[in-house]
Amino acid sequence: MSSSFPVSSARRIVSRTARLLFAGLMIGLPHLAVAHDLFAAYIQHSVLLTVGTRYTDLEVDLTFFEEWSARERAAMDADANGRITRSEVESYVKQRAVELARQVKLRVAGHELALVPLYDPEVDLLGNDQVGPAHHRLRLFFFAPTPTPMHAGDEFVVEDRLWPAAKALGILQTEGSDNCAFEAGKTSDPAFAPARAGEARLFKARCLKPPKAKPDHPPVSSDHPKPNVSHPSGPGPVPRLQKAGAGTASSPVVGGAKFELLRTRLAPCMKWPCPEPLMSSQLSHNSSPP
Repeated sequence: MSSSFPVSSARRIVSRTARLLFAGLMIGLPHLAVAHDLFAAYIQHSVLLTVGTRYTDLEVDLTFFEEWSARERAAMDADANGRITRSEVESYVKQRAVELARQVKLRVAGHELALVPLYDPEVDLLGNDQVGPAHHRLRLFFFAPTPTPMHAGDEFVVEDRLWPAAKALGILQTEGSDNCAFEAGKTSDPAFAPARAGEARLFKARCLKPPKAKPDHPPVSSDHPKPNVSHPSGPGPVPRLQKAGAGTASSPVVGGAKFELLRTRLAPCMKWPCPEPLMSSQLSHNSSPP
């Protein structure tokens, strides 16, 4: 049986549908381009604050969009050949590490914590080593002793003075360990304007429940004999920290071992409030813990 629907009508419907789809695409593309151009002049500031009983960790993750990435890539390209090498990135980081650390501060209940750089800043070119408009990331890592006592309602404020001339998108994430809880405050404007001279962009969080310290040793029941903590004839206690020489030449201590090593070396300086900031130049990553 032949169809009663004319072939010519079907062709006209298909042609009309294609024209409508094409017109919609042409209308939508300018909007996509406008959105893309809008964020080209921005740097996204993602702040992660993790609070526990002993330590407070702070990570600042910057994502540079086209305009600011092009500027920083040109600064990385020391020989101006249009291509960024690993050694050039390392030199860029080394030259700026101290100044970057000075531009980030953390206050708790109005008192400044002495932030200590945990690792060297990390630069990720996101697979593109060319100079020019692109994206890249810069991550900064800090830690500080958690202030004691801490109370519900205490405010944590991260002061960010990084690239004050750039427009910025701000994101704050908080995490609590040791049964503590935090509430991340909302920024007054999700797209920060360029910071005013001498002022910082502020990321605020409020303590809902302070961290609860865990006992150093589990309670020993009277029904069982106490463990013998002294073994003169035994091999001796197992050291908690990995010594620096146990790693490779390029990475003496990796991961959590390096993390705990730095914290152990800095323990005598960690008083609340700290009498004076401790500069990263005072740290020695290649020496054994005291």
